[in-house]
Amino acid sequence: MVLHRAIRYSASARAESSTGKRYYVDSESGDDCATGAAPQTAWRTLDQVNMIVFQPGDSILFRRGAVWHGVLKPQGSGTAGNPIVIGAYGTGARPAIVAGGARAVVFLHNVQGWEIHDLEVSNSGTRNETARAGIYVLLEDYGIGEHYVVDDVKVHDVVGCDSVKPELENSGGILFKAAGSNVATGFDGIQISRNTVSGVDNIGIGTLSQWNRRELYPAGTNTFAPITNVRVFRNNLSDLGGDGILVQNGVNSVTEHNRVDGFGLRTKESRAGILAFNSDHAVVQFNEISGGAASPPSFALSVDAGNYDLVYQYNYSHDNNGPFILFCALTGSHADRATIRYNISRNDKDLLLGTFEIPVVANGCDNAITNAKFYNNVIYSTTATALVGSRGDHTPIEFTNNIFVGRSEGSTINDAVGIYDHNLYHNVSVPSNHTNTVVADPKFLNPGNGVGLASILGYRLRRGSPATGAGIAIADDGGRDLYGSPVPLDAPPNIGAHQGPCLHS
Repeated sequence: MVLHRAIRYSASARAESSTGKRYYVDSESGDDCATGAAPQTAWRTLDQVNMIVFQPGDSILFRRGAVWHGVLKPQGSGTAGNPIVIGAYGTGARPAIVAGGARAVVFLHNVQGWEIHDLEVSNSGTRNETARAGIYVLLEDYGIGEHYVVDDVKVHDVVGCDSVKPELENSGGILFKAAGSNVATGFDGIQISRNTVSGVDNIGIGTLSQWNRRELYPAGTNTFAPITNVRVFRNNLSDLGGDGILVQNGVNSVTEHNRVDGFGLRTKESRAGILAFNSDHAVVQFNEISGGAASPPSFALSVDAGNYDLVYQYNYSHDNNGPFILFCALTGSHADRATIRYNISRNDKDLLLGTFEIPVVANGCDNAITNAKFYNNVIYSTTATALVGSRGDHTPIEFTNNIFVGRSEGSTINDAVGIYDHNLYHNVSVPSNHTNTVVADPKFLNPGNGVGLASILGYRLRRGSPATGAGIAIADDGGRDLYGSPVPLDAPPNIGAHQGPCLHS
């Protein structure tokens, strides 16, 4: 079984640049009058670091086990081939920077070519709608900034405002923002990897842009400046006030192998565990998402405004207090082409807002998502009354080769516009307009049991499953299933997320 694919990213300097100078900082025994060139002559304060204009290839190394109070706002720019690196030296705990309510703990403003490794940052304060961040990279009227890495950093306890509108001030754990109104501004080359983000208000990890107006998003501001080469992988996020991971203005972004547990917990509006916004060709895959809030309703995944040609695949969503996925383009926006495939939703919830029903899979709020395909997924809920629903005036979603399992007393699909073909239903009332239906127990190996990612193994098919070979071939089907098995080329596929050989009980 293969649950991942090889990840190829440019190697980071890991605080070991060979072309520039190394500077050492020690909050306990350092001296700002020293050279900073060795551990024995380390600087002491953040103020000293912030005075220096660093050069390509330089490294700023903080002593492990030490603590600084204040803001790290260094100057200077590196290059993609010769970045400036922030890291650690010595042994013991990560070097910790505690901002205590500042705009950001680590603040990179109108600079490029930076890497940040091995720190611990926190930024607590009064919850009074003040904008705060852990790591904040802000470009204003800058043009395109190149090469940024945030790797193996612990970000926690960032108390801030609740706003994702890029024209306003924003809060979050790790934020990249393109701002201004005179020079089109964006990013090329962002890697956010292996970080731990917890106890953060608003956005856990995100990119935002005020350079976002285009045909799919006419309600935006300025012109459109893309954020390219964004890779967000192997991060662990928990206790999030709003969205978990948000990529705005991304082109060909990849968000994968992340764990999001607890999102939308301190917000006035619906949020998502992971989503792309106003992005082209975004891929979201191999993520585990749980703990979404019920009120306001938060969604594990969201197909949102301004997007084009998204692929959400191989994700595991479970035990959210809100639904699995929302298809919705807000007023003043459009979205086209979304592919949702080989995902598992286990015991995600449907919701009632007064008399308004929000199902586990929800199509529609303001504008529809055109050309959306939803195939070879598993929607398994022993508690949800409504599994799928759509506003009657919306563009249909094509549902093909999916397995829907409802509660023992029965669940519903309330979708008068959707196109349903070759799906399997168990404990679900099947509308008459669905074609080539299979109504039977799918005979999963061990559904609804297990902890963490290992529990997805229970949604493989047992021998004799009525889902075996009962699907229909789909063009450009991704080539593999959730478990790494190839999709058959010369035979009908299975219904559901498992395409490999069936197993003994």
